[in-house]
Amino acid sequence: MIITSLQNDFIKHCAKLNKKKYRDEYNEVLIEGEHLIQEAETAGIVKKTVGLSENNDIQITEHIAHKLSNTVSGSSQFAVISKPHYELKKSERYLICDGIQDPGNLGTIIRTAHSFGFDAVIVSETCVDEFNHKVIRSTQGSIFHIPVIRMSLAMAITQIKSWEVPVFASYLGENTHNLQDIQTHPIAVVMGSEGSGVSDSIVDLCDGTVKIETSQFESLNVAIATAIICYTLRK
Repeated sequence: MIITSLQNDFIKHCAKLNKKKYRDEYNEVLIEGEHLIQEAETAGIVKKTVGLSENNDIQITEHIAHKLSNTVSGSSQFAVISKPHYELKKSERYLICDGIQDPGNLGTIIRTAHSFGFDAVIVSETCVDEFNHKVIRSTQGSIFHIPVIRMSLAMAITQIKSWEVPVFASYLGENTHNLQDIQTHPIAVVMGSEGSGVSDSIVDLCDGTVKIETSQFESLNVAIATAIICYTLRK
């Protein structure tokens, strides 16, 4: 049986999952594209596959696929997945995001943290939703393989410091450590928003600040800066 109507209850449910409030309500996410679905299957979180082929759990028409897709080119393959949920646990390497607004930046940061062996990414309540479709696409599936924890950064930093893990904020002010001088392990690093950087209240909670020495420009795009820091502090 092929679903042909946009008024079908399941299709309306899938469409709702494009909004954060429904993702939170149902603890589900709609993803699209074969690569992301393969990564989600590897993580064991796929609930239903949806697509044009009869091999899917739910078969749909091209018209419905076009309506469900969030990409310019459209997609023929979707999946409803369980939204992963993690608690903050004692570990060795944390990447903390304070107010990252651009979905592409947050997705790239998550992918970078996973690539360089960080144990968890912590995002503030002011960050863009980590399950925004643009964020998920930018992670290339890494979001299904590394804990991404949304919580109060003050609570997170306090807890991490209680585990004797030093916390450094990426910062351009004075009395800031050069990145090359930070060789501590374990470690947690806070990256700030595109416009304002790490908030002063969060900087005050950290053990110190760190900056990347550049020869021409004072600041770098936050995703690029994160990549440099993660590479420098890689295992």
